[in-house]
Amino acid sequence: MANTDKTKLEEMLTCPVCQDIFKDPRQLPCGHSMCMSCLEGMVDHTSDLPFRCPDCRGYFGQVIGVQKSYALASIAEDFRLNRRTREDNTERVYCDCCPEKTTLAMKTCLKCELSLCEEHVMEHLKLAVFTGHPLVKPLNDLKERKCPQHKDEVLKYYCNTSRRYICNLCALESKQDSLAKESSTVLRRHLTEYLDQRFNMLKEQLTESTDSFKKLQDDIKREKQKAAPAESQLNSVTVVLLCLWFIVLYYAYNYSVENQTLTEALNKEQSRMHHVYSTITDLLVDHPTKRYTLAERDDQVIPTLDLDTASPFLGVSANLQSAERVESKLNYPSRNTRFDEAPQVLSTQCFSTGTHTWEVEAEGYWDIAVSYQSIKRKNKGSSAFGNNPESWSLTHNDKDKLFAYHNKKKHIVYRTLQSNRVAVGFNFERGNITFSAVDSGVTTELHEFKAKLTAPLCLGLGLYRVDPPSRASIIKVS
Repeated sequence: MANTDKTKLEEMLTCPVCQDIFKDPRQLPCGHSMCMSCLEGMVDHTSDLPFRCPDCRGYFGQVIGVQKSYALASIAEDFRLNRRTREDNTERVYCDCCPEKTTLAMKTCLKCELSLCEEHVMEHLKLAVFTGHPLVKPLNDLKERKCPQHKDEVLKYYCNTSRRYICNLCALESKQDSLAKESSTVLRRHLTEYLDQRFNMLKEQLTESTDSFKKLQDDIKREKQKAAPAESQLNSVTVVLLCLWFIVLYYAYNYSVENQTLTEALNKEQSRMHHVYSTITDLLVDHPTKRYTLAERDDQVIPTLDLDTASPFLGVSANLQSAERVESKLNYPSRNTRFDEAPQVLSTQCFSTGTHTWEVEAEGYWDIAVSYQSIKRKNKGSSAFGNNPESWSLTHNDKDKLFAYHNKKKHIVYRTLQSNRVAVGFNFERGNITFSAVDSGVTTELHEFKAKLTAPLCLGLGLYRVDPPSRASIIKVS
């Protein structure tokens, strides 16, 4: 809107002769204006012909009365100064990391939303932590690139429908609306087809009833010709008409009931689909998963992974029961509970009593662990499973070797896995933590820890390599 206003203003302040902003404008008797130098030039070149206004082609005679437009001259000069200042600001973008704000920027990072000089951009070019940060020519309109609806998101995609740039969340909401509309259209089409079929059936039945009524009338006429009593004939016709009327009411009532039932089914289906889309959005976008502790009766429910703890280098499935190591850092919201350095994730469910066992299917370079909720999250060394007193882990490396870790102490496991399934469980009161291999329903113990358990325990997964792929899924509760 601002660009449109500027264009209109610039057109209004443009001289029709030189096509530049007015300089010393003079107003003609017809009301149109032009630069004084342009007016003098036109008069000099039209000495043998009558002078006419270049806008309305008005003729003023041999003597032209003009006067200076002071307001227009002031507005034109102010617009010229503002345009020059705006062009200077557009050309110059300064480094946001330099305290003096006088060093020209060399690149702008779209992910950090910072403009960087030649010295400060070297970190983005050399350090691996900045892999995936797009660098472009210096921009001074980063704030204008923010989504007005979702303040923390950057406008990335162009929407052909609305003819404007949108962010990730706007694109997801637009996709959900499209899916809902498509589903509603399909349901409406099925409902219309079904109602049309029922209507045609009812129409045929009414036609048959009409034919039967006409046939009955013919029979009555024949009976009348046989001199049947008039009163008896009238009673027969009345009974037939009543029967036909009841038939019509019956079919009309059934049609109304079926129409109401189908309409309620359509509304219910639309509500259910809207609920499903809202749930998927909550899981995939920015709504934190609620943390809770399961009671004893929930032991048979497969636990889910807590998105608030997931490392940015782990991709979590929509059902929150699988995770996979990814190469590029994902754009998860910043949380105090998130593993920033170690590629790990904890389960949402934690237990402080009883015996609990889960089966995990894993491949690649992985850790399967049991951990306190209090485990550190921000330091790669101290937050890794098995490198602290708060966690106990079984590690499978890329050479198909197994190791058990607790508090930086390493135990070699001399058995090998015949399948990808591992059972991990603990008895909280006894302090037993056990890791076992599962092959064709047969469980073989790999390693057992003895510990004094004092806080709720969660299931933990760690995935360390992209090649070969490292992934894990919680598949069963024993």
